[in-house]
Amino acid sequence: MAKLQLTIVMPTEKVFEGEADRVMVRTTEGEVAILPRHIDYAAALGDGDARITVDGEVRRAHIRGGMMHVEKDRVRILTTDFMWQE
Repeated sequence: MAKLQLTIVMPTEKVFEGEADRVMVRTTEGEVAILPRHIDYAAALGDGDARITVDGEVRRAHIRGGMMHVEKDRVRILTTDFMWQE
């Protein structure tokens, strides 16, 4: 099964780097789901929940602002604040 290469970075640290099955985040235009083979895409992130699926397990987090860039199964999230909800 195809995977996404996901990197999540805050100004002070790299929060996550690895493979993901799916990334769902809130953009300033609404919620978006990124799956493998998604078209190239860029969006400003809003304030809201994120759901990141890794090996079939959904991990929830809260994101506050930033940008997301998708290119060739690589997803990069640059955010002001990211906190896992575990």
